[in-house]
Amino acid sequence: MKRYNSILYMCAATLFAALSCASCGDLLDLGPIDYYGSESYWKTEANFDSYIDGLHKNMRDQSWTHTIVIGEMRGGAYRTGTGSDGSSLDYQEIIDQNFDNDHTGLSSFGNYYGRITNVNLFIARLEASDVVSAAKKETYLGIAYGLRAFYYFDLYRTYGNVPLRLDVAVIDGELDPVNLYMGRNPASEVLAQIKSDLKSSLDHFGATNNFPYGKSYWSKAATEALAAEVYLWSAKVSVLDQKAGGASDIAQAKTYLKNLESNYGLALQNDFSSIFSTKKNGEVIFSIHFGEGEATNALSNYTYMSDGRGETMNRQLKEDGTIFGDELKLNTAGIQRCQYLDNMFLSYDREDSRRDATFIASYDKTVFENTGVMQIFGTNVRKNIGYQNAAGVHQFEGDFIYYRLAWVYLSLAEVANYEGNGTDVAKYINLVRKRAYGANWTPDYEYTAGSFTQNELAILAEKDKELIQEGQRWFDVCRMTLTKDGKHLVFCPEGNPANDGTSVLKESEAYKVLWPLDKTILGNDPELTQTQGY
Repeated sequence: MKRYNSILYMCAATLFAALSCASCGDLLDLGPIDYYGSESYWKTEANFDSYIDGLHKNMRDQSWTHTIVIGEMRGGAYRTGTGSDGSSLDYQEIIDQNFDNDHTGLSSFGNYYGRITNVNLFIARLEASDVVSAAKKETYLGIAYGLRAFYYFDLYRTYGNVPLRLDVAVIDGELDPVNLYMGRNPASEVLAQIKSDLKSSLDHFGATNNFPYGKSYWSKAATEALAAEVYLWSAKVSVLDQKAGGASDIAQAKTYLKNLESNYGLALQNDFSSIFSTKKNGEVIFSIHFGEGEATNALSNYTYMSDGRGETMNRQLKEDGTIFGDELKLNTAGIQRCQYLDNMFLSYDREDSRRDATFIASYDKTVFENTGVMQIFGTNVRKNIGYQNAAGVHQFEGDFIYYRLAWVYLSLAEVANYEGNGTDVAKYINLVRKRAYGANWTPDYEYTAGSFTQNELAILAEKDKELIQEGQRWFDVCRMTLTKDGKHLVFCPEGNPANDGTSVLKESEAYKVLWPLDKTILGNDPELTQTQGY
């Protein structure tokens, strides 16, 4: 299987550009039916091989939106205003929950529907084809149904009720826009379709428990991880007409998580930092591939203005009291547009290896000179930013990891907490902690299970330290609860890392959990209605 090479771009370029309109409502903007959508393309197995590459490149193009914009920005962990290096910070409206009809955070459903259409086309052509070997056909269908479930799950958690576009009418010659308009299906129907696609994916993958094309291609393990996430969410979160499933969905999530724990040969890396320096290692379930000469991951936005103009470079101190210079070897490659709250750094014990593998902190030089106190000035991210190559150019080529074994363990802890099994809550939290502390581990750091509330908050705190910048926090606080089946942490001060007595989102603005639609897409499709509450 080829990685993201020229064949991928040849396959993807024309069709993906034509279909990158994010909504069924933008149909009048489509050009002529594309070559890859026509029957003349799907004649050889190589055509399908190239297209599956393109679907994964398409997924990489969406990785920033999935991981950072909808997965993290609203979770309460980000600073607003000006960064510590003096740069203006991005995504202010999203971080501040400033949503209304004129401020929607995303436009055109986040550009998901073009990608869904690409998957729909692949499914339709593959199911009708006899040129692909039987075994490969099953694997490819397992991949495709998994990808469609993944995209719709992002839409479900973000918008609730969304259009279910499962056909390829726009490609197969339907030109009447009236017949192609599509309103929003009820949330219950969207979730049912996601679960149906997950079952189809697993049925097509069959008994295999391997990674046939590597860990940057969708696999049965990736589908099981997604299924666990879907059922854990649906167990605890009601979305519009879809009520939380409770214990039965928890049990289903647990089955998938236990399969991941046992069936795929996964193992924690001994060293936390090696998760990101050693690509596709034994802990990884699914990752988005980046590489020098291919594509970068845009995490330069979390570093500092490294040309010396910023407030951090050569103006502040490191923790040891020496001058803070180009500590990350950026050589002018970085600028801070996204910055975590200082509290995210301060929450770590000094003995926790994740602290310095995730962050690099600067300290206020003026305060130290006047008082002798080391007061934190700001943080930058060290985690997953890549390396400086032989030419002195920093390469931001760390993979975005969507699922890994530590996530499985902490999800099993959450399942155990819902079941009232404190022994397993402590077991899974401590599996993650022991790796983090390494040689510094003592019984003082061991977690002992407490009440439901204590356990739920401990799991969230552990996820904050372990999985920061991996697209989890917003969905965590929306899913996790202060008491069993009680108020979600997004509405509780206990879920806010700012620790200022406020919640991530006001309960009086609970409708803002779901994102609004922009005026352009509403104007383009008369069947679409605005998200409830806006």
